[in-house]
Amino acid sequence: MAIDDFSRLVAAVYRAVMSPADWTAVLCELQRTLDAQCALVRVDESGRTIQNASLAAEARADYEQHYRRIDYVLAAVEQSPVGVLRSGRSLIALQAKSEFHVDWLRPLEMTDGLLVRLTGGPAPQAFLAAGPRSPEPFVPLISALVPHLQQALRCQARLAAADRRAVDLANVTEALRQAVIVVTTDSRIVYANAAAEDMLRSGGGLRMRGGRLEAVAASADNALQRGIHDALAAGDSTPSGSSVLCTRPANQRPYIIEVLPAESAAGGSARRAMVMVFDPEHESDTTPALLRRHYGLTAGETEVAVMVLSGSGVKDIAERMSLSQATVKTHLQHVFDKTGTHRQADLIRLLLSLRSPRR
Repeated sequence: MAIDDFSRLVAAVYRAVMSPADWTAVLCELQRTLDAQCALVRVDESGRTIQNASLAAEARADYEQHYRRIDYVLAAVEQSPVGVLRSGRSLIALQAKSEFHVDWLRPLEMTDGLLVRLTGGPAPQAFLAAGPRSPEPFVPLISALVPHLQQALRCQARLAAADRRAVDLANVTEALRQAVIVVTTDSRIVYANAAAEDMLRSGGGLRMRGGRLEAVAASADNALQRGIHDALAAGDSTPSGSSVLCTRPANQRPYIIEVLPAESAAGGSARRAMVMVFDPEHESDTTPALLRRHYGLTAGETEVAVMVLSGSGVKDIAERMSLSQATVKTHLQHVFDKTGTHRQADLIRLLLSLRSPRR
């Protein structure tokens, strides 16, 4: 094979990393070059699986349905050192009278070839080129191609793992009742879960304008932008988290916003901050019961604690409960003592952790 043709083949191998369906085209190109059927096979707990191949659909189906279980040739390759080419003829000769050879390999004229285990680990992958003629003239070509196949499969595995992690994370955040927003420099939104999108569309205290996260009220927006700036701190500064109360219209209780630093991915990508927004109007019914069960709060202490979570101060709580401010302060101190907290901010964080996270 000319160097230009080999370069095009290698380029096609790496394109298949991003588009796994293109592996079939790569293997068909090799089939034409080698005059041999080519395949990538994976072995895991469910058995051998042809990932991609130049094989006819009927032959592939026969293998998947029956012959993969008695494939002694690949069984030998799976026990071979990674990267070592094995002769198809010598492996076939191990059980030349077997059903696998007589009923599947021979009718397909796969009586010789080259096979190589490409990866290690519990789910190894192998490449095979099998045909009627000696593969000896193509040993240099396959030897040169093997490192590229190995690197491509490693890259593909890492991308697949990253995709799975991204999907898992998205599924988790989409199920949360709390709004989760990820912002980068200049408060630009790069991710918002479903709860956050609903919240931003409602225009009830927070909004997205020009792709940026903003609070509608100027004072709340100043505090929010300071919190995001601190969480994105670079250079000699240490990123820090902060809490912000975000006022809302129509006598609704303010949003409680936690701004936290988020570790950036390697490679110099922009810093990120995570903004979590808690809506006291959608308070979980489980919080009072959990407070009584876990911390032994009385009914009055529980009511005070829940009102603190809603953003109410001592005076407001006293008026709503028809108690003196001194009595409310006593209840609040008992809540601090029983929950091991010392400030209202600490108590709010504890209460938020007790809320049901699901939407």
